Amino acid sequence: MTHPQAETPPAGEGEPDPQRWRAAAVILVAIALDLIDTTIVNVALPVLQTELDASKAALQWVAAAYTLTFALSLITVGRIGDMLGRKRMISIGIVSFVVASLLCGVAQSTEMLIAARVLQGLGGAVVMTQGLSVFQVAFPPKERAAVFGMFGALSGIAAMLGPVLGGVLVDADLFGWSWRPIFLVNVPVGLLALIGVAAYVRESRSPNVQRLDLIGVGLVTLALLSLLYPLVQGAEAGWPAWTFVAMGCSVPLFVAFALYERRKAARDGSALVEPGLFKERPFVAGLLVMLSFFAIIAGLFFPFTLYLQVGLGFSPMAAGLATVPFSFGAMITSSFSAVLAMKAGRKVLSIGMLIMGVGMVALIWTIGHFGADIGGWDLAPALTVLGLGLGFVISPVVDIVLGGVPVEHAGSGSGVLSTADQLGAAAGVAVIGVLFFNLLAGQAVPAADTVVTGLREQLTAAGVAAPAQDTVVGNFLACAREMGEHEDATEPPAVCRSVVPDGAAPPGAEEKVRQAVADASERARKEGYAKATGDVLWYEVGVIGLGFLLTFMLPRQARKPEWEQDDPQETRPEPAAAAGDGRD
Repeated sequence: MTHPQAETPPAGEGEPDPQRWRAAAVILVAIALDLIDTTIVNVALPVLQTELDASKAALQWVAAAYTLTFALSLITVGRIGDMLGRKRMISIGIVSFVVASLLCGVAQSTEMLIAARVLQGLGGAVVMTQGLSVFQVAFPPKERAAVFGMFGALSGIAAMLGPVLGGVLVDADLFGWSWRPIFLVNVPVGLLALIGVAAYVRESRSPNVQRLDLIGVGLVTLALLSLLYPLVQGAEAGWPAWTFVAMGCSVPLFVAFALYERRKAARDGSALVEPGLFKERPFVAGLLVMLSFFAIIAGLFFPFTLYLQVGLGFSPMAAGLATVPFSFGAMITSSFSAVLAMKAGRKVLSIGMLIMGVGMVALIWTIGHFGADIGGWDLAPALTVLGLGLGFVISPVVDIVLGGVPVEHAGSGSGVLSTADQLGAAAGVAVIGVLFFNLLAGQAVPAADTVVTGLREQLTAAGVAAPAQDTVVGNFLACAREMGEHEDATEPPAVCRSVVPDGAAPPGAEEKVRQAVADASERARKEGYAKATGDVLWYEVGVIGLGFLLTFMLPRQARKPEWEQDDPQETRPEPAAAAGDGRD
């Protein structure tokens, strides 16, 4: 999620754009594509793993490449839009997004798909930042609440539509294209949005154009990549020494970035990030709240989707529909939480985090209680509670966080918080992904042990002698052990192809014995995924607890717009005297 920057309309822009509502409609369509693509790919991950022979780390990169690129680009493309014009940049962003979606749809390898997802993220960041800036300059103050409210509602709807639309398209297997339509559908819709932008959006630029801080862009990009890349690739590579060296290098890179930005701000005032922001304790706490909040959401749905589809055998559509209660709950509370926060302030965020914690614990209990026999309706109550908690946080969080930031730094602060959204999501996928796959590997043998008794009962019913049963069970456990250590889930180890040796089954009972082993394998898989998912979600509970404590460091109330602070009836100042320094 990205938030509008505190920018005032450039002087001389004249009357409000008469086409502003049509412009808002086409921009919201383009933004909807960006938001849907953050979640639509999740339900297709198991199919991608099979058809593209994707490794575990590659799956994580398919999900994380988009959000990471999006995060790294937000502040930079915002500055470029100020320089070159917002309409021009939106058009460039839509074209990039459409081309990238086409490349994703025709990808023949995970490497090509990940590269196209990077380009998608870049195009999405351009559309998002410039679209919100257009809303800021095209609409008079009294109308901005309505257009940004539409954007907030769109965020909740897109979160719900992503998994559902992805599931429908994958299940439909249009033209025999399997997962590819989840990306190709962006092409015609994106082209229509491009035509609408050309027809209805008015060009605008910032009156105070700053030079782009290229060195700052390079330093922060290197710092973030050196931290996140080894987190994703480490498990796949067996955590060699270079992964720890790379993560260690991120520390001096972040320090170098901070020192350079301080010097840059003092020299010409065009730093990529305003250093003074980090002297404000509430802002730093808010930054951590944003990072933890979006890490929670992204970190939840990466293992949860694999649990539903690979573990439980849900179809992509069923997996998407299973997440609807979560999005529905979020839509309910997000519709009024921003208004409630105007009176209750940060208490709304604290309540939201607390409700999310309750929902996460309820989800863990539900998964553990129902085990391999769980269904979508069993998950609905806990997911609804989780969504209700999210809605209390997602709408008012930025206004409350910016309440402790000086007005002159509000624009820069909003840009940093927007970046934190996406970085938290990328980090959540990386960290939780590593934990989940490690826990899953560790559960292979224990899960197999839980079904041995049932397997022996079925083998006895099929007439298998005790010595042959021991052989079959021994091979079954050896298969489970090898699967836990095996990197390629699409190609089972050799021992798994000969669990039932020749002569182990009585004549005429071969099919019954093979079915008994298959049933035991399926139940063991479900039990293993359930245990690993439940265990990894306890880490999410811990992050929610940290976020809950950090909310008490935030300002008690959101900051009102400057023109409303003294006299509610007073009209907004002229642009030259309005709040904000125009840098963002």
